[in-house]
Amino acid sequence: MKSDEIILKVCAIGSGNVGKTSLIRRYAEGKFEEAYIPTLGVDITTKRVQVGEKNVKLILADTGGQEHFERVRPTYYKGALGSLVVFALNDLKSFEAIPNWLQEFRNLANRPVSVVLVGNKKDLKKERVVLKKEAEFFAKQEKLPYFETSAKEGGIEIQKAYEVLVTNILTNLLNLETSKAL
Repeated sequence: MKSDEIILKVCAIGSGNVGKTSLIRRYAEGKFEEAYIPTLGVDITTKRVQVGEKNVKLILADTGGQEHFERVRPTYYKGALGSLVVFALNDLKSFEAIPNWLQEFRNLANRPVSVVLVGNKKDLKKERVVLKKEAEFFAKQEKLPYFETSAKEGGIEIQKAYEVLVTNILTNLLNLETSKAL
């Protein structure tokens, strides 16, 4: 660890099979795998980034979205300062579950957190069931930044989603430090 490095833990949460693992791997390693094994509980990946003058080490917690991992997830939410809440654009149930994911994460994080909403699998245009305006409306109601991504195709949207999340976390930390100093 570098002496001036800030360590931030962020989670990717959402229903099973929405592409959380693929998004993290695309972002952290620039890779995409067609076939993968569902995340069993949690998988941790790290990535170092530069945000302005700050060196940041991201600890990316990829949580299993299946119901039987519900008891394990709270352990990994602790200490997290932010999350990508992911749904699949071709899976209406995963979109409808977003309020539950938000509530679970916010309640268990034990601190103010930053959240970015991500509609993944944008490449499956013919199978899309969640309309962009519907997702944008929900994001606006929740005051969340919203991005549509394709882990398969890659693209700048994944990078932007993480950049916005990390920037928001750093802004919240700076505001917290400033308020404590007053």
